[in-house]
Amino acid sequence: MLPQEIILSACSTSTPGAGPSRPNTSLVPSIQAHDLLTCLPLHSYKSSTSALHSLSYVPSRNGQGGTIMAVQENKSLLYVWAWQKDQMLSKLHLPDKLTCFSISPNGVWATGGSPGGQIYLWELASGTLLSSFSAHYRQVVSLTFTPDSRLLLSASLDGSIHIHLVARLAEADHLGKPYGTLRDHTLAIRDVVVGKTSGVHGGRCWTISDDGTVKMWDLHPPFDLLCTFSLTPASIPTALVVDSSERFFYVSTSNGDIFYVPLFRRRDEVGGLGAVEAVGGGVFGSSAVKLEGGRVISLKTAITALALSITASHLLVGTVAGTVQIHSLPSHQHLSTISLPGPCSYISTLPRPPDMPVGPSTTTKDLWPVMEVKPLERVKNPPSWRTREASILLRADLDRLDSLRSVPVTKGNCAGLSVAVESQGTRYSLTEEKLRVLQEENTALREGLERATRINETMWRSIVDGVVESESS
Repeated sequence: MLPQEIILSACSTSTPGAGPSRPNTSLVPSIQAHDLLTCLPLHSYKSSTSALHSLSYVPSRNGQGGTIMAVQENKSLLYVWAWQKDQMLSKLHLPDKLTCFSISPNGVWATGGSPGGQIYLWELASGTLLSSFSAHYRQVVSLTFTPDSRLLLSASLDGSIHIHLVARLAEADHLGKPYGTLRDHTLAIRDVVVGKTSGVHGGRCWTISDDGTVKMWDLHPPFDLLCTFSLTPASIPTALVVDSSERFFYVSTSNGDIFYVPLFRRRDEVGGLGAVEAVGGGVFGSSAVKLEGGRVISLKTAITALALSITASHLLVGTVAGTVQIHSLPSHQHLSTISLPGPCSYISTLPRPPDMPVGPSTTTKDLWPVMEVKPLERVKNPPSWRTREASILLRADLDRLDSLRSVPVTKGNCAGLSVAVESQGTRYSLTEEKLRVLQEENTALREGLERATRINETMWRSIVDGVVESESS
């Protein structure tokens, strides 16, 4: 049975460059979780308004409850929630009014960008500010980790994307020099998406810019430009989502259009080496691919966020009007709509956390211990680099049957479990009984061996004595 897939969404009070919005004032601004198939609300984390690229989360795993973290819009505050409760877990003060925020997939690092181009890197377990440096000369738009948490990509309104090695950023003497730079866009960057297999060893990433292009890059030095996709004139891309298998991607525009772009196509020439080839995979920096006729969805409002379900069976579209539209793939049929209190600023799909409450029957006994979130340092303090304390959850090494032994067993509950638990209690008595039987068998065999030995000696002596007497006579 597949785990339940949920939709995590957030809203903002306003979306720059998206035009006027019509928020649903009857709803309280919050981070909401809905079921993907039924669109029923599952949980709500109050109260929060965050800008684009300002929300991230740590999944619950290894018996430890995860958290949701969101930088509040136009405030130097970071709100933290646990998956288990709708009330805020803690409120952390930040060194600046951050414009973007991200947590590494392994849950170790947290990073934020400022309007002036400053980037901050914290260690979540201790709250230590490991690095603070000026990476761009304009506002940082997004910060994206690769799935292996080793590379950090920073995008800015100055039109550049810097690639940083996280291991170098964590060094005390780091000066902020990037590992590499992606320079080909002429206007501000709006979004960066990395492939599921990307990392320090290589992979691909996609970027969108106000210059009306989507660019695909190689994440292995020297970070070559693989392909450029050009949108129709007067179309400015606003959001991008890539299939987990990197077969296609969707890009939205400020006009409310969504384009479907396949990353593989059939060869036109006869006698090719294969029936299918990669788009832009032939020569580095090949000519731009024009997205003509690829529009599959057209809305009457600007689009702010895109997301795909885990199995790529649904496309989620967040709008400035405060709605999340769900479309079926590959037909692109509109299935349902979720209303938000304001312009949608975040959408993602994920398996339902195991510690998320199922209903009012959930008790504190069923909740997992939540990861400790310490205050984030606002100034880099060299002494704390050597004396910082990190919190680690230590769990007792319990027998797997301990949970079964603690369950009250009744006759109608589980007959097989009753037999298993009862046999556990009589195991030692059965072992002693078997040992006693073996000892008795051993004693009987020894006695039989001694009797056979005596009979053998008696027969041997009688034969020898008879032979000796016959020879003497």
